[in-house]
Amino acid sequence: MKCTVGFLVLSMVLLMAQPSEGFWGALIGAASHVIKHLFKGKEENGKFVEEQADQQQLDKQQLDKQELDQQQLDKQQLDQQQLDKQQLDKQQLDQQQMDQQQLDQQQMDQQQLDKRSFKNKFARRRFH
Repeated sequence: MKCTVGFLVLSMVLLMAQPSEGFWGALIGAASHVIKHLFKGKEENGKFVEEQADQQQLDKQQLDKQELDQQQLDKQQLDQQQLDKQQLDKQQLDQQQMDQQQLDQQQMDQQQLDKRSFKNKFARRRFH
């Protein structure tokens, strides 16, 4: 019972404190506020969607650029590896050629030495 009396007294005080605004005025004011907020939200939501699309496009461009940079880096590394391999092959070939030249020179020296020793043996036989 005390609660009911308290509720009625507070309701009367509220109505007397704001006589120009009753229940219907507050309801209409709240409805207009909600409507304004919804339209404002749609405008902001539209801007948000555009900003989000722009951000996604920027992200895609950055990702494409990173992929392109990575491909270029991979190509440069591959080219460098091929160049290194070619240089190594050339060095090995040069070394083989030098080894072959040295072997040929040694064989020629040995042949000349054999000729000299043969001439010396033949010359000794002639005089003996």
